[in-house]
Amino acid sequence: MPIIVELKENRPGYADIEIKRWKGSADLEIAVQRNQDQHYFAQGEQWNPEPVWHKVSDLVDTGEALQGTLGPWLIDALVQQAGNTQYLLWAKSDNLTDRGVIRFLGNILASSAGGDSSREEDVREIVEPEIVTEVTENIIVEEPIDVVAGPEITETKVEEPLIQETPRPAVPETKKKSPAALITLLILLLAIAGSVAWWLLGKKPDEVAKKSPEVTACEIQTGGDELNFLQACLKTNPDTKQLLAIIENAKNAKACGIAQRLYANKAESGNAEIAFAYAKEYDAAFSKGDGCFKLDKESALYWYETGLAANPNNEEAKKRIEELKK
Repeated sequence: MPIIVELKENRPGYADIEIKRWKGSADLEIAVQRNQDQHYFAQGEQWNPEPVWHKVSDLVDTGEALQGTLGPWLIDALVQQAGNTQYLLWAKSDNLTDRGVIRFLGNILASSAGGDSSREEDVREIVEPEIVTEVTENIIVEEPIDVVAGPEITETKVEEPLIQETPRPAVPETKKKSPAALITLLILLLAIAGSVAWWLLGKKPDEVAKKSPEVTACEIQTGGDELNFLQACLKTNPDTKQLLAIIENAKNAKACGIAQRLYANKAESGNAEIAFAYAKEYDAAFSKGDGCFKLDKESALYWYETGLAANPNNEEAKKRIEELKK
């Protein structure tokens, strides 16, 4: 069952952490993963593709949650990222490992604040060398002058008087041939256009859709590598409607790992609609639990609450949380 992780405003560079639903001891290690590239916090501004575990001390078990305070070693790195970055906190102790989306409560500041730590990032992004190029056109003017010296023109003038045996019939013949040639070309073009239209109209929508790289990248293939599929599919940036269709196809194909990963990836990235749909997979009010997802009240609660963090005005989710907590 996923944990609930909250960071609450303290003082610049510090935040109070509260971890709910953790079933292990207070002596734990954490790893923080960002949604941009799935990399893990290492130290300073360094993020690694492999998990980096950090020992967290001075956490207190209140019976309902673990509570403590995190310092600038982590808080500075989190608040200095882009504003739309989402984080997943992994916790482990002994043989127990769990995870949860980090929720930021209040105005959590970097240790350098006084103010907005994002300004430093903006400066680094804006400062880029500008290269001003000047184009001189004098050289380009000289080349056509040399080309227009007319050996070709003098040759045509010399050849034309030689071919004057039938000057009068030659002129009407060219006039007669040119419209005929144009008509012939038009007929050929119309025939080609007609055949192309026939070919396109004769294609089924499914066949045309297969030409799209987005469709092929997100086409469910059983037995393939799930991680490679997810990376290739998500690179096409499918919208929410397309994602839900892909997830449905994965469920029908019994590719449950793909469906679960797509749900979790987008729900944890702040997509409220995906999070609510994921919650309903575990909610007995919407699902029978006979497919990829087994009924689980706690998982339903978690994903409803995750969706509410991104969209706090969803009344349906609020009602379901109230019902599930009874």
